[in-house]
Amino acid sequence: MKIQELQPGDLITEQRLDHTVAFEVIAIRQIGRRFMVTFNSALGMTSAHYHGDAYIAAAR
Repeated sequence: MKIQELQPGDLITEQRLDHTVAFEVIAIRQIGRRFMVTFNSALGMTSAHYHGDAYIAAAR
């Protein structure tokens, strides 16, 4: 899914060495051509900046 298509509530998973971490999209905000996405997981909250045409593995 393209970053610009993400919506709050979408889930992203990331495989770490021996386990999988699930991240929930909390907020997404456009800043120029880029998007700031705020995620929540068991590890806490974090934000990341992406180009709008970038892809990420997400589930709705």
